[in-house]
Amino acid sequence: MKKFIIKLLVTFIIIFSVAGTTASAENIEEKSTDIGLLDIPNTYWAKNEIFQLMELGIIEADRDLQFRPDVVITKGEAAIALAKALKLPDIPFNPIYNDITEETKDASKILAALEIDLVPSNSENVFGLNDKMTREQFAYALIQAFKLEAINEEIVISDQAAINDNFKEAVQIALQHKLLFTNNGEFKPSNSVKRVEFASALYKALVLTGKISGEEYEYKLQNIETSKNFSIIPSEVNLIKLSFDEHPIYIRSKDELIYTGHERIDNGFSRDNIYTYSVAQDAKLTVTVRSFDNGDYFLFSQLVNPNSKTVIVDILQKENDVVDFSLARFDNYPIKRSDTSKGTDITSYPTGLLSYVKDDGSVEERMVGKAYNSKQLTLDYEDGGKSTMRSLLSETEVLSYAKIGSTLMSVYRLQSVGNDIVDHWYVDSSHPLFKSDLNRESWMQETARYFKKRNNWYTADGPYNKMVSTTEPMPESGLGYGRSLLLVKEDRALTLYKNQQDRYFENLVYNSFVNLQNFKMGKEYWQTEVTSTYLKSLYNITAPFIDTRFNEQIALFYYNSGELFNIPNYKEPLRNYADLLVSRKEEGHIIQVDNNSYYISDYFPVNQKVTTHSSMNHVLGGMNILLMAYLEFGDEKYLETARAIQTAIERDQDKWIRDNGDIWYKISPEYEFVGDDYKHLTLEDLIQSYKLWSQVDKTYLPTIEKLIASKASYLSNENLGYTTKIYNGLNDIGLLKYLPEGPEQTDAL
Repeated sequence: MKKFIIKLLVTFIIIFSVAGTTASAENIEEKSTDIGLLDIPNTYWAKNEIFQLMELGIIEADRDLQFRPDVVITKGEAAIALAKALKLPDIPFNPIYNDITEETKDASKILAALEIDLVPSNSENVFGLNDKMTREQFAYALIQAFKLEAINEEIVISDQAAINDNFKEAVQIALQHKLLFTNNGEFKPSNSVKRVEFASALYKALVLTGKISGEEYEYKLQNIETSKNFSIIPSEVNLIKLSFDEHPIYIRSKDELIYTGHERIDNGFSRDNIYTYSVAQDAKLTVTVRSFDNGDYFLFSQLVNPNSKTVIVDILQKENDVVDFSLARFDNYPIKRSDTSKGTDITSYPTGLLSYVKDDGSVEERMVGKAYNSKQLTLDYEDGGKSTMRSLLSETEVLSYAKIGSTLMSVYRLQSVGNDIVDHWYVDSSHPLFKSDLNRESWMQETARYFKKRNNWYTADGPYNKMVSTTEPMPESGLGYGRSLLLVKEDRALTLYKNQQDRYFENLVYNSFVNLQNFKMGKEYWQTEVTSTYLKSLYNITAPFIDTRFNEQIALFYYNSGELFNIPNYKEPLRNYADLLVSRKEEGHIIQVDNNSYYISDYFPVNQKVTTHSSMNHVLGGMNILLMAYLEFGDEKYLETARAIQTAIERDQDKWIRDNGDIWYKISPEYEFVGDDYKHLTLEDLIQSYKLWSQVDKTYLPTIEKLIASKASYLSNENLGYTTKIYNGLNDIGLLKYLPEGPEQTDAL
């Protein structure tokens, strides 16, 4: 892992002047300070004045560690700085001016400056808080603040007539004291004052009037480190603090940025704080901070831009007391893409793991994702249903960073190209997210290998993944992405957390429960939101519909991990789904075999009335759920329905087995056995059925063993190997003799 060690040393040399003579070298005193700015280099002409005024607390840099010397100063900012320079006592708030409220930053200091007429107001009731300060107003402010008088003959100004009569004397005095200057005889009174001009003149006035010593400070800045893609923004920006004092987060944009609301959602085991902002009037930024009971949190940001203009928003997070940091990148393990044709998944993996060491020796970490630009696609149907997905435009790395002294600032840029949606995420923890470097590197390697089955595009509403070509509304590019219920639940993360206890996987599982809850949207069962053109052509089914396999897997996810993660009512999805399966006979969603035997259909349409096929993996999965519900709740109706399915399999066992030993994929409503089965998935289901019937009724085991042996033999003949789940399952039921030959796989093919 490559480390980026970042150090900042800011020193200044105090050079004493005695009787107009510079002090000898032995009188030079060196000191250090933590003050540093990204846009004020050693060569900057007013560096010393800016840094000294900052040390005295008279002026401030922006909260993104920039001073922006060429940005013009407002009357409000000038009033605050003058009040601080003169150490004026704060004035209790008094609603004199319509544009100064109790919420106005440093309102008491502004009022103190206005009480002694340091900065001219626009009118009796309006100060002009955010108006740009003009040069003539600044001259007036300086003379009023420091009580300076004329010392020389009047200086000729070619645009004298343009100066307001109330400010002419002040302009002359400011020029005579060389606080301000003309340019080729022109004063340009209505021009705005830049921050650097304000700082330079204010510094001179303080020295001139003996309010500071006049000692010359020479600041030396060394080794301010930034990432290669870090960029300075010299122009004026809008900066809003989101939340958190310990880990301050800011929203930044050059466009108008207005806070519009906050919502808090408590899920019991997690909390969502949702902040919304308008950007450039019509665009909307939503930042969701999803915090968990372990103290970690996801930060999801989404920029929705309905216009054609480019909009850029930065999410900034600052960490203090940082002595060292490193970035472990996923692209240390390149993805090997076997297919690069049109419509192939172009997403990859997160950027990497940002680790930083605090001055107390503790380590904090942040997993940083990439940004995804997309367009929303929706297809409405006449029956009231609709299918939705996103058309992916790009995946972009957005992390940049800078470290000054002990402050580490990371920047996450959301850049909309217009008429699009931009999503970004990261996971933050005050502890290491992995127990060891080995665990971290192993996850990165696994993610590169199985990138199509690992989530990388997270949003506050769930992860998006590549949809198969047989879904609609598929964009012309073929890059259609949607929320797949099987990938919303983090099965692999759950397994790794149980095995390794890494916080990162714990957070992924917590997040999965929130996403499943959000996806369900108060409905009784989980419904798909994407239409399968395969099902549409066969049965005229469109979204939404209930996929039995999806609901089965979600029920298992809750049942197998809910107690570990303190999820309220974690057994209820198992009961609810078992109840749904029991009700299918009455609803007609079955393929009848005889009076006592039937298969339950794979799909239950919401808006259409039709019976679909039954695939072996769905049939087994539903039967297994019924057996688990019977063992858990003891209700005979679950066992009765499970027996109806198992006796159907008993009757048709020979029909399910193909000539090559594989299992047919499905039985059609016309009672035809057709289709190529999944490589490993059905064997995993058969093993689970064997295990459950062993606890309920062993008379069914020979049939299940026969199917296991046949499927395993086919996998061996094709050298397709086995999954870790197959190995563990066969070992548990004492049938390891059927372990297929070939390589071991992490994920079922």
